[in-house]
Amino acid sequence: MGIFTGSGSSRNPQAQAQQQDNGGSEGSGSTPACYTSNANLTGLTSIAPAHPGTLIVGTICRSPAASADMTGGAVITAVNGQAVGSPDDLARILSRFHPGEEISVTWVSPSGHRTTSRLHLAAGPPQ
Repeated sequence: MGIFTGSGSSRNPQAQAQQQDNGGSEGSGSTPACYTSNANLTGLTSIAPAHPGTLIVGTICRSPAASADMTGGAVITAVNGQAVGSPDDLARILSRFHPGEEISVTWVSPSGHRTTSRLHLAAGPPQ
């Protein structure tokens, strides 16, 4: 899909953000639109008003998620109509799909706008 998320079983995006920001640098007022690696992920300036869900820390440039206008601070709430709680939930759901398949993803933007888009999955980096 092309996103960076936290890890763990917390269903609260605010708690996920706190776990992600383990003393790293805070954002300088703006979050980049996308990233080429997870090396430069910065603190989020805004988090979507959604709970439960999986917090998107950042998107990979030119990925299906970036093409769908997902951004850091958005919260994924469902995949193919199945509710998503924690990052572990999202990983478990996505493990059933393969590159080239199409999925429906529902997320809430940092401004509170709920969107559902169809994404064609792409191959990700080796795990």
